[in-house]
Parts: sequence; structure tokens; C-alpha cells
Amino acid sequence: MACGDQVKIQITTWVWCLKWGFIPWRCQKTVTVTRYHYIFLPWKTEFAFFQNKYSGCCGNTLYEWTTGFAFFGTGNGPWVYEQADLYLEGLATSKGSCPISTTFG
Repeated sequence: MACGDQVKIQITTWVWCLKWGFIPWRCQKTVTVTRYHYIFLPWKTEFAFFQNKYSGCCGNTLYEWTTGFAFFGTGNGPWVYEQADLYLEGLATSKGSCPISTTFG
């Protein structure tokens, strides 16, 4: 299970390029970046002001991470029992052991 494994991935985005040196033109740019791979199951949203804040279990460890921007926060949500396969820009913060059993079946 991926819990903070450092990996290199390629990200492709649209950027403005110059054609013939002076005409703006949309083109794709691909860069290789380093990310940290996590597979969270289960996970949930938590209240946070001006950011998207989440908690989730990877293995038997509870992690916390933030992404993006939210004007009034994400609110407190229920545990979601759907796998979240994420590549985070930084390491998620370990918060101890997972409060929910992650074995199913």
C-alpha cells in the first residue's frame, strides 16, 4: 500500500507560447515533478477556514492533508469508504492510528 512513497510523475498543462516569436498560441507543456503517493481508505473532509482539509487512513495510520483553496472551508463530512488514490505535493501529517477498522469483508 502506498503511504508516502516518493514518485516522479509527468504533468501536462496548457500554457501560452509564442508562435514565430510574437503570436500568442496555446500549447501543451509537460514537466516531471516529484510527488508523494497515498492510497486513503476511508477518508473524510474536515472544517478548515480558507483551505480544503482532509483526514484519511493509509494502512493503519491516520493522516491529515490540505489542498487548494476554499472560501468558507469544507465542513465536516462523514467517513467515505471509497479509495482516494492521491499524489500530494508534500508529505501528509501523521495523526496516529486510524480510528476506524480498515479491514473489510
